[in-house]
Amino acid sequence: MKYTNLSVILLAAGLFGVAACSTTPEGNLAEKWSALRAEQPKIHARDAAQNLGVSEAELVATNVGKGVTRLRDGGATYKAIYDRLYELGQIKAITRNDTAVLERVGTVTKAKLNEDGRVIPGTGFAGGPIDLRFGTDNWRSAFAMMQPGREGKLSRSLQFFDVHGNAVNKIYLDNEAGIAAFDKLVADFKATEQRAYLVVDKETVKKSGKKTDAEVDIKELRAAWNEMSDVHEFPRLLKDLGITREQALTLIGNDAAYRISAQSVQTLLESAARQGQPIMVFVSNPGMTQIFTGTIKKVQPTGEWYNVLDPDFNLHLRQAGIDRGWVVKRPAKDGVITSVEFYDAKGEQVVNFFSRRDRDKEESATWRSIVAGLTRTL
Repeated sequence: MKYTNLSVILLAAGLFGVAACSTTPEGNLAEKWSALRAEQPKIHARDAAQNLGVSEAELVATNVGKGVTRLRDGGATYKAIYDRLYELGQIKAITRNDTAVLERVGTVTKAKLNEDGRVIPGTGFAGGPIDLRFGTDNWRSAFAMMQPGREGKLSRSLQFFDVHGNAVNKIYLDNEAGIAAFDKLVADFKATEQRAYLVVDKETVKKSGKKTDAEVDIKELRAAWNEMSDVHEFPRLLKDLGITREQALTLIGNDAAYRISAQSVQTLLESAARQGQPIMVFVSNPGMTQIFTGTIKKVQPTGEWYNVLDPDFNLHLRQAGIDRGWVVKRPAKDGVITSVEFYDAKGEQVVNFFSRRDRDKEESATWRSIVAGLTRTL
């Protein structure tokens, strides 16, 4: 991907220009974003989109041809792009929802497959520093972006959005040596038509289609729960019984799940950092789950956010967005597995924590002690 010197100068100065005629809706949107950026130079695209009443992807699309390149669509394309991320060297992967942001720096390794064509754990995106779980069925668009970064350097990223224009995952190049590989990747997947607008599906109120609490057979729930031998069986249990995650936690009984305060997330992170307890952190949205595994060190509040701010791992939690938490104890062949989950007021999961443990071994006594110290509310 090549730019004229003038384009790079304008890009570095933050003067992206209008990507469409000002008389068109997309042209008007580009002008509104330009004006908003002039008023708030540090505003993030996600916040700007909410301010302007559009999706982030629609906002990004207005700058196609001005530092933004539209990539080809489709699940096969997205998979092919991720399969080649190892070519870039060190990257930063970011996954977020409305309340949590997980940022992880690391080098992707080329995935190794077993005889069934499945990724072998610990290779590719399953267990390395960049640990991702994909749900690409509702992905709609992807862009390569060059933006002004810190210290006058250009920031290069690949950004992926769902059918509603919400970001599902962003990949930032985090090393100078990978620039040529990044440019090659963009050139290989560049869309034929570079339109400076995007049509997204408007979000509608979801109908759960789930049972009411009164309709749930509690005996059947407890029997299915006690039969689990792996935490990965839990989603199947929910599907088979036709209930939501929090319904299961509410109805299963306090011996298996109980409520804790929203503020317990701070206690958990501070205790894990102070005691050197390795943890697993899961942040999800409808198209992606990203996982951090390891120890944390620096935890602190900053404005409305509570953060982990380590060199290769950042976690940002908007404190006002966390409404409640749950301690969950599920049976497994290696003993009880304890997770700590936090939800927003709408019942959407914000973040989920586990103890990191070795295969075929129980979770640590330190983790269980940390969890036992969290403030119980029910």
